[in-house]
Amino acid sequence: MNNSIFIYEFKHFYRSKAKFYSYITFMLLCIYSLINGYSIQEKQQKTINEIYKKQEKEIAKVIDWYDSNQSGPSDNSRVDINDPFWAILYNPTYVVKHSSQLYPLGIGQSEQFSFYKETKRWSSTYDTDMAEEISNYERLINGSIDFSFLIIFLLPILYIIFTYNINSLEKDLNFHKLVSIQSLNLNKWIISRLLFYLILILISVNILIIIVGFINGGVDNINQILKLILLSNIYISIFSLIFYFINLKSKKSSSTSFKMISIWMIFCVIIPGSVHQYANYKYPANFMTDFLDTNRKEKYEVFKLDDDELHHLLLELYPNLDNLNNFENQDKKQQTIRRSISAIINQMNIHASNEIEKQNEFKNELIKSSYIYNPISYVQNLWNFYTETDYYSYKDYRFQIQESISKRNELMLSEIWHNKTSNKQTYLKYIQQLKTD
Repeated sequence: MNNSIFIYEFKHFYRSKAKFYSYITFMLLCIYSLINGYSIQEKQQKTINEIYKKQEKEIAKVIDWYDSNQSGPSDNSRVDINDPFWAILYNPTYVVKHSSQLYPLGIGQSEQFSFYKETKRWSSTYDTDMAEEISNYERLINGSIDFSFLIIFLLPILYIIFTYNINSLEKDLNFHKLVSIQSLNLNKWIISRLLFYLILILISVNILIIIVGFINGGVDNINQILKLILLSNIYISIFSLIFYFINLKSKKSSSTSFKMISIWMIFCVIIPGSVHQYANYKYPANFMTDFLDTNRKEKYEVFKLDDDELHHLLLELYPNLDNLNNFENQDKKQQTIRRSISAIINQMNIHASNEIEKQNEFKNELIKSSYIYNPISYVQNLWNFYTETDYYSYKDYRFQIQESISKRNELMLSEIWHNKTSNKQTYLKYIQQLKTD
């Protein structure tokens, strides 16, 4: 490429207030989005550290009860930590989703979900006890400025501002023939000018990605950094190619800008919006609410069952359980059965959650099937995948939550149905068995 064309374009870029200040504004937004991403990440990590400290204090309190021969808190005589039921109950367990090292580059679905959860015997994966920081109503409404959003949706707009009048401006001013004479090749002139802005954008974006990647992990992130760089480079290069053909054929700046904006609107707004609207129509969001309401009503019916019915149901769900001949009196048998209701409810929660996950999976697969004509959604989901903030990352997190809940209930069942007792050593063993991190 002719260096003189690059020099000419640099002077034009610098002297054009619209182009220069658009670039500065975009870069400032990128920097702000990265700082915002870091801020959210640091707040999450601070909260997680506080959770672990709280967990350690609660465990230390129980161990102190054992050491001082206390049965439990002085204000609750019902508690007896020598009973496995209470020992497990007073064993705090948290499931945490640690953010990836590239989290500031793409917040993704983290705005919609919590990043930690205390799992109790009555818990479910779709409880409403979201982390306070995530469930902030104002933040959910306004959202956060996300670096990936800027790259995927706003960067093409910036490129339009840079290139909409290339070639067409010369035609508007009637000196395109002079340009042709001087450059000898009009096509070379257009390519060189487009290439200048493409290089400017790629260098700017790549530097930001590299800085974030190496600050948050260095060489540990090298593969993910390279993937994000490759993805962003291919993405904007495709737009550059499209805009090249538009510039080549257009005769006026107004028509060029109209065509460019139309392309952006179709691929970045209309198609993704239409696909998601159709997905929401086919798999409505109220399905989850309706299903959970139905599940809640079914749970209430469980409490109406008598002991024999509950005993029969428990053995159906957990056939490995021993019978109740281990117990010396009827009251103990009844207490054991009633304490086991949470395990029945957990199985109902699993069924409800699986149905919701199926619905979500169908919806996600529908969106994936649109990638051939909806490439923007593909790029966005792939970006979220690299930053571990995509649908499947949170699906795996929900699976970990459910696994922790089930483990707690199954451990409790095994201990109380075998009429075991607990002590300090047993409690420490429970800690290891219920450990999630």
